Amino acid sequence: MRIQVIGVGCATCKHMEADVQAIVARLGLDATIERVDDLEQILRLGLLALPALVVDGEVITTGYGGQKRIEKALRQWCEGGAA
Repeated sequence: MRIQVIGVGCATCKHMEADVQAIVARLGLDATIERVDDLEQILRLGLLALPALVVDGEVITTGYGGQKRIEKALRQWCEGGAA
């Protein structure tokens, strides 16, 4: 699984990245986590809110809602449902 934290490097984006790393470890997911802060890549995704979480090319959540929201979105994605 490829997880991307999309943002411009602000404190909120960094919090989301740290939360994603902690959640992935806690859930035991086999995932590669990367931060995308290149403006051209962000614009290509057409996102209206940052930070965003992308799993295997699919945007699963935008905006930062804390660890519970991120974990819920990841769990739903893993189960095949929409976040």
